[in-house]
Amino acid sequence: MDIIEAVKTRKSIRKYEREDVDLNLIKKIIEISVNSPSGGNAQNWFTYIIKNKDILNRMRSEVETVYKKVTGKDAPGVYAFFNEAPVVLAVVQKPYIGSLDDILEKADKNRNYERKFIVNPGLQGVSSFITHILLVAHNEGLGACWMTGPLIAKPEIESMLGVKKPDNLVALIPIGKPVARQSKSSRMDVGEVIKIIE
Repeated sequence: MDIIEAVKTRKSIRKYEREDVDLNLIKKIIEISVNSPSGGNAQNWFTYIIKNKDILNRMRSEVETVYKKVTGKDAPGVYAFFNEAPVVLAVVQKPYIGSLDDILEKADKNRNYERKFIVNPGLQGVSSFITHILLVAHNEGLGACWMTGPLIAKPEIESMLGVKKPDNLVALIPIGKPVARQSKSSRMDVGEVIKIIE
């Protein structure tokens, strides 16, 4: 599959076959995805590959417990289906220190805050890495989904996985053979997302 076809046909997959996924294929997906761009070539990402069903079920239980505590309602399936996949990646953002950080912290704290936490180049690098994982998984015939909803239970999941500060869990990605690839959701017309400045 070429890159244009991969981008146009990839979609979020939330239902998976029970069939296992070879760990070597998951490693290959990550090995290719580390070619993602990152600010200052920081490569500030780390991935937990979780296949242990007991841990995945405990993670889901924490999500459901916290959601119920916060909202008074049962967690919708879109927050908690990840444990049904044969493999879940937990993607962690490592600390990012850019070449401008020290300069701006001394010269203009407000500007540094905007750059570091609003623009957030560290998180942008990890987001690029996640995008590559999704595209490469799709290319390999697997379905995946970029999930942040379960991070309503972020401290609990981090504790379970042994993620220690300053590392920061930013997403879960369930991966497996898709039950079905339904038609892709509609996309905005290009005219709605561009402004040409000449």
